[in-house]
Amino acid sequence: MCYCKKNVVEYLRGSAEQYADRLALIMPDGRNITFGGLWQDICRTATVLRSAGMKPGERMIVMIPMSIELYTVMLAIIMCGGVAVFVDPWVPLKKIGAFAAFAEPAGFAGIGRSHLLRLLQPQLRYLRITLTTGRTFGKIPAELSLPAILQSPAAVTSATSDNIVWQPASEDAPALITFTSGSSGTPKGANRTHGFLSAQYAALHTEFSYTPDDIDMPMFPVFALRNLADGITSVIPDIDFKNVAATNGAAVLKQMRTHAVTTCTASPPFIESIAKAITAGAEPVPLHRILTGGAPVENSQLRCWREAFPDTAIELVYGSTEAEPVASISLEERLAATGRGFCCGKPVEQLQTKIIRIHKGRIVFNGWEALEQSPGEPGELIVAGAHVCRDYFRNPDAIADNKLIDNAGSLWHRMGDTGFFDIQQRFRLVGRVHSTITCKEKLLHAQLVEEQVAELLPSAAKVAAVEHDENLLIIIESAPMPDFKQMLHNAGIPADRIVFTNKPLPLDPRHNAKIDYGELTRRLTKGRL
Repeated sequence: MCYCKKNVVEYLRGSAEQYADRLALIMPDGRNITFGGLWQDICRTATVLRSAGMKPGERMIVMIPMSIELYTVMLAIIMCGGVAVFVDPWVPLKKIGAFAAFAEPAGFAGIGRSHLLRLLQPQLRYLRITLTTGRTFGKIPAELSLPAILQSPAAVTSATSDNIVWQPASEDAPALITFTSGSSGTPKGANRTHGFLSAQYAALHTEFSYTPDDIDMPMFPVFALRNLADGITSVIPDIDFKNVAATNGAAVLKQMRTHAVTTCTASPPFIESIAKAITAGAEPVPLHRILTGGAPVENSQLRCWREAFPDTAIELVYGSTEAEPVASISLEERLAATGRGFCCGKPVEQLQTKIIRIHKGRIVFNGWEALEQSPGEPGELIVAGAHVCRDYFRNPDAIADNKLIDNAGSLWHRMGDTGFFDIQQRFRLVGRVHSTITCKEKLLHAQLVEEQVAELLPSAAKVAAVEHDENLLIIIESAPMPDFKQMLHNAGIPADRIVFTNKPLPLDPRHNAKIDYGELTRRLTKGRL
């Protein structure tokens, strides 16, 4: 199979030609579309966008939840040579307008109510191309209506043209921009080029193969894209993507049974929800594989998952927005991997990896000798390869902070995660660079400290270790435990202060699974714990 399509939309064309009548996407409400039908709808939409003035290289905001409409519009933009700027649903509302304006778009595509947000932003109010996934009334809320486009006979004729797919001059041409949380203030838009997306597809295809009969339930948009490229049916889960932790596991299991789902790709809170539902008595589903990633998973969780899915191959995938996948490991191997940190498995063969010394701040490359960490000692993981995002949209500071270029001209991405390679060359995750604690002139790794505390107090819901006023502060979501500070010191944990709280510790907005250390520090500063 070729992994070198100039325009990534060509992958879907191949699926549409080979599996025209196979269902491509199935929605929670039962709506569905075949690969052939989706290709035709994308062609129709691209034809209308081009007629409306969409030019290669121009950016168009996409604020559409994971759905048939999302992939129709997003791939139509890319087919035209445009750049789809995808705003994740978990991004806080107060930041969405700023992110969208930062992209300086030529157009905006979204569900009806998203256009209300657009109209409140002066930079977005008078864009040349606007499209809604619903109906229009005159030109409200947008110039173009997706339902009207898909019912247009004129567009059907144009969709049969062989040259409808714009071809980039270089694999470095941008196709998709996805924003990170922007917690640093300036939005970080990962620039996903056609070459990057092709390489990512190749890595995912190689590492996680499917059978032609598989039906997948992907929670992550990038995995549904991969499914479209491979002719795999995707069932969009019936969940609130802004609050995955609140997933109704029993309802999702019913959806899986209805559509004969065989594989699932989702975040740990999603898997936890369906596993708990089975434990509580819901009818299980005979999945043959689960892929999960986005946050570390405790061994106790894995044991519960194994009980709920005794015959399912469960793989834990490690990666980031800028590099996915980086590594993976089976549930059984993870449980058997005793020792420090979360064992993430061996890096995928498409990547180069190194561990460098921990440095909070920008790094100037002066040779590997000055940077590389001693074998077996925790440091920061950096990666290089074709499916590593090379830059960020209009953000030179983020590029300088997160990328290194070595003497051979290879670009390396700083993962921001700390860890080491064990004797089997598996990456062991021990924390984040920004959460590394300097205490008594020694480096402590938040995750390792938290693991030790959790072992001493297994009833704690969450544990966070942070550096505060140059001291080690342990925050425990639990009822107070008398003399616990002495217990920590006896265990070799030099805690200067312990805070017990009955308030839930803040979690990351994307997966609702990892401690949000930035928000935790803000709450500490304001005395809100």
